[in-house]
Order: sequence, then C-alpha cells, then structure tokens
Amino acid sequence: MKIAIVTDTYRPRINGVVTSIDTFANEYRKLGHEVKIVAPEFPVEQKDFKDQENEKFVIRMKSHYLFFDPEDRFPDPWTPSMRKKIREELLVHKFDIIHTQTPFTLGIEAVKWAKQMNCPIVHTYHTMFESYVHYLKFIPAPIGRSFSKWFSRWYCNKMDLNITPSTQMHDLLMTYNVTKPVLVNPTGIKMDKFRKFDGNDFRKKNNIPEDTILFLFMGRIGQEKNIPFLFDVLKKVKALKPGKEIKLMVAGKGPAEDAVHAAAKEKSVENDILWFGYFEPQDWVNCYAAADLFTFASVTETQGLVVTEAMAVGTPVVAVGQMGVAEVMAGDKGGLLVDLNVDHFTEAVIKMLDDRNLYAAKKKEALAYAQEWSAESMAKKLLAKFEKVIEDKKHAEK
Repeated sequence: MKIAIVTDTYRPRINGVVTSIDTFANEYRKLGHEVKIVAPEFPVEQKDFKDQENEKFVIRMKSHYLFFDPEDRFPDPWTPSMRKKIREELLVHKFDIIHTQTPFTLGIEAVKWAKQMNCPIVHTYHTMFESYVHYLKFIPAPIGRSFSKWFSRWYCNKMDLNITPSTQMHDLLMTYNVTKPVLVNPTGIKMDKFRKFDGNDFRKKNNIPEDTILFLFMGRIGQEKNIPFLFDVLKKVKALKPGKEIKLMVAGKGPAEDAVHAAAKEKSVENDILWFGYFEPQDWVNCYAAADLFTFASVTETQGLVVTEAMAVGTPVVAVGQMGVAEVMAGDKGGLLVDLNVDHFTEAVIKMLDDRNLYAAKKKEALAYAQEWSAESMAKKLLAKFEKVIEDKKHAEK
C-alpha cells in the first residue's frame, strides 16, 4: 500500500501528533508499505533533522511564522515552486490513500490532492480544539469554541473515514454532528524503545539521591496540561510526609513555561521542582523509570501516550480519569484514577506510597498492561481500516 501522511506539524516540533505520525509510519514501513510525509519546513538548519531515519521520506513545504503559535508554522503550498514539488513528489506517485493529521492548511489541500489521485482520504482527529482556544487571545473564548466545533464538523465531513484515538473523542465528534464514519484506533507505543531502562542511572546522572521520592510529569508545557494542579498535590504530600525528600520532575517544553514557573514560585514549591527539557532517547526512557509515580492531571488528552509510556517501564500512574487517560487505564490498570480534586489526588498518591503491596502489584500490572498497547498491533488494525476504505471506494465507483 502507498500511504501519504499529511500534517501541518512535524519534526523538529515534538508533540503527541508527531509521535503518532512517526510511530505509525515506522510500523507501516516494517510491514512493507510505502509511506511519504508531507509537512512544513522549519527555520532551522536541515542537518538538525536530516540525519534522522525518517527525513528521507518527508516532503517539506515552504512555511511562515505563526504569531499566535511560534512553535508551529503556517505552510505555504501555493507558490509555483511548491506546486511543482507537489506534482513531482506527491501526485505522480498515485497514492492508495491519504491520511491527514491536522485540519489546517495542508490538511485542507490534501482533500484536493485525494480527488486528483482518485484515492480515499482519512483523518485522525487528535486534538480537542475547543480546549485550546485560549491560545487565540484575539478571539473571545465562546466564539472560538463555537467555531472550533463548526470547523471540526466541516472538515471531518470531507473525509471518507475519521479516526479517533479514544472512545471519548469518538463520542465528542458525534456531539458535533459528524456524519461521515468515525472509528477508534489508538496509536500504541514502540515497545522496543522500552526494552532497556535504568532509573538509577538517571538519578546518578542528575545527582538525585536514591531515597528521594520522585513524581514525574512528562509532556508539553501547556496551559491545558494543568501542571499547577500537581504543585498543589506536591505541597500537600510533603506536608503529610515531613522529613521525606520529595521532588516533582517536570520534563518537556512549551508555550506555558513562564506561567508554570511563576505558579511554582507562587505556590512556594519552586525548590521542590526538577525542571527538564527534552531528553536524548535513552535518558527519556530512564527518566520514566527513575520516577516512583507518574502524575498526570490533564483533562484534555485524546489518548495520553505518556501514561502508557510510563507503564512500559513499570512506573505506576496516578492520573485524573478523564478523556483518553480514562480509556487507556481502563479503570485503575497500572495505577489509580481520581477525579479532578487535589485532596483525592493526594490521597491516591499517599496510598500508593504507603501500601507497598499495592505499589508492587500496580508496578507489575503496568508492565504487563503496556504490552497490549504495542505500536505494531495498532498499526495492523489501522491498515485493515485503510484497506476497507479503499475497497469501499472502488465498489462505489463501479
């Protein structure tokens, strides 16, 4: 099968959408399929990511600065040089299917490309956009939410098939009155990356004593991740365990870094936070393994890949049980789910720390349960959905 993945966000940008793209693309290639990725250029030297294994499969589009979202880019596929590039590197290959990951500039153009190649087009609805309208400070929030729902419906109804990474996201699209088919297919995780891990090595490298209790947040530093909530939990846990050295690791980067740092200072926990940015691959895995608990308070996750990644090294999770995280953990698998309440979250953390039998059971459960979320399994399921869409289109044209 020849698959074109089209996205308005891609490396060197790092987020859940990019992780999903690379995960599926790599698995497709392992299974013998041809994959190209259409993505924007970034204003950095190409050598920063050209040596990555996947870059040779990427068709880069000219792009511009986005004033309200400096991390991302505004692709410009309309210049004569880009139109020529699209014809020569995309359209002539006659792909069997186009899979869009974002409903913006390139995603909208992809609808035209699919018609030109007479192939079906599929979209994965990764992001609950109505929860992100606060980034558009020039638009009143109620108007932004209303527009995001209308636009999501309009775009999804252009598709032959829509994919959501969780049942909750599927149900959300139903409330938007999306009439085209919507199926659930999570991303899964690359289990081979988690075969080797060493939490003690991470602690030594970062001068963290073995007896320090470590909580971990890993992810994009954005307002929607609700990180200051974890500061409140940390403060309460420290009060309940006097004399214990307890730290929260915050690993990642994002637009809310200044605000999150300010919140830590305001809540008087700035000295109890270990700030990390992005890691090299092995340090990234070892960081998960170094934590005693993975703590997660986001209520907007469409899937919560970081939760399964933490479980893949046996780190139990305490998380707010909403959206994709609730589905991933299927109740309390690999940890404990709580409601969005600081006291309840704190109680769950204390329970995990004090009940060593429970902790050992959850650690074992996390390791076993993560195996069910393998990228290979999820890729095969999605490929089967692609094959059906392709066949349905052929039959409809007869």
